[in-house]
Amino acid sequence: MFAILRQAGGRRYEVDFEDDAVVVDVAMNATTVQITMTAADDDDPEKKRFVTVAVPREALITALAVAGRCAGPGSKQKPKLVS
Repeated sequence: MFAILRQAGGRRYEVDFEDDAVVVDVAMNATTVQITMTAADDDDPEKKRFVTVAVPREALITALAVAGRCAGPGSKQKPKLVS
C-alpha cells in the first residue's frame, strides 16, 4: 500500500507501506472525510510512516458509487480516477 501526494508547486511526497500492516482511521463530518493510514509496526514517533487525506464527502460518495457499479463479483478491474 502506498500514497503519493503532490503540492501545488509540484513537489512530490511518497509514503510506501510495502506489505506492512497499517491502521486506518476515518473521521467525517457533514462536508469532509479525513482518512489517516499509519504503519502499525513503526515504534519511533520521529520516523512513523503515515498519510492523512481530507476529501469532500460528496466526491468520495460519488467515487465509491461509480467504483461499485464497475466492479462486479470476480472483477479484476483496477482502481481508476473518477473526477
